[in-house]
Amino acid sequence: MIKVLDFQTIKSASESMNPYEWYKWVDDAIKNKDNFQCPPKPRLSQEGGDYFNAMPALYEESDTAILKMIGRHYLKEGENERSIMMGDLLLYDSKTGILKALMDAEYITTLRTGVVGAHSGFLYAKKDFNTIGLIGLGNIMNVCFKTFISILKEKHINRKIIVKLHKYHEHEVEFVKRFSNIENISFELYDSYEDVIKGSDIVFSAVTIMMEQFASDDCFKEGVTIIPIHMRGFQNCDLFFDKVFTDDVEQIRGFKYFDKFKSINTVSDTLLNKCEGRSNNKERIIVYNYGIAIHDLVFANKFYKLVDGKNIEYNFCTTKFFI
Repeated sequence: MIKVLDFQTIKSASESMNPYEWYKWVDDAIKNKDNFQCPPKPRLSQEGGDYFNAMPALYEESDTAILKMIGRHYLKEGENERSIMMGDLLLYDSKTGILKALMDAEYITTLRTGVVGAHSGFLYAKKDFNTIGLIGLGNIMNVCFKTFISILKEKHINRKIIVKLHKYHEHEVEFVKRFSNIENISFELYDSYEDVIKGSDIVFSAVTIMMEQFASDDCFKEGVTIIPIHMRGFQNCDLFFDKVFTDDVEQIRGFKYFDKFKSINTVSDTLLNKCEGRSNNKERIIVYNYGIAIHDLVFANKFYKLVDGKNIEYNFCTTKFFI
């Protein structure tokens, strides 16, 4: 028997959870990154911008291995509506190699991506931050901000926070409605990216497509922390920011200005005190979390244990055979 956890099953289970639990999952995974086997993800490119990413990972301490296949495939002529981003995940017992579960990966990917962004934002922000800029207010940003707010609550940070939102197709209106009941949070709406970025202590961006730079160099104040969740729009920062952090150096080595970074270290080394994170309130810091499968493995394993799902018969080979 294997367990099947589809999109709706994982979504329903997550809706009753405190996002701070996800934050702790991510924090623990990053601290233990060296204990995972997690090769850089290969991309299978297709026509029209479609692609697959294959993402394997192994964590022997939990006897778990996964393979996630996720990709973007635009709607084709004659197709009914579906998600453009789709993914599935196979969860294995790493001791025996037996397949334990088939799981939806789209929801897990959305969760862990948003949570990782919130984790980095809090880790590298200057201590007295009070202004946050948000660009791209879709699902991932909703997860990111929801998690960030839960971190502030659990850490007993109660000061007033200004949140600057970029206006786009009235997404900002729905965003304000969703989070309007949170104490000590006030929202400001802006038409331009530059106005969102100017004066912000932390900037989160979840824009998936951006061919230009969001803002000129002089828009980034001293002490700002930039979290470009989808890597887009901040390449000018690479040339003058004081520090760059990443989840995996090898995966961003091909960035255009990689050799011009003033400083490059990993988030895991920061958490393990192998390198200094933020040194003072003047440093400008950018964090490139390219996306690594250790988080998918941890989230998949947690949901596997938390949710019943559907058990289906799957007869793997049990004896030596000859053809």
